[in-house]
Amino acid sequence: MSKIASWWKETSRFLREVWIEVRPTNGRVSWPTYENVKVSTKVVIVSSIGLGLFIGLLDILFGKVLTMIIGGGTV
Repeated sequence: MSKIASWWKETSRFLREVWIEVRPTNGRVSWPTYENVKVSTKVVIVSSIGLGLFIGLLDILFGKVLTMIIGGGTV
């Protein structure tokens, strides 16, 4: 059996097994509902904005402290 035929046989077997597990109707995967996805997306967006603001404020604070310690130019 050639390498290409062997590769194709293994790949098609793998894809069949994956499809059996992820089928929307009888598969083993539990897909989230649309409402769950909406809520999770909102949580990720709000958390990202909050964390970005927090890190930004720490950056400004540490910059000011470092400038006071070292002295020098204006901030």
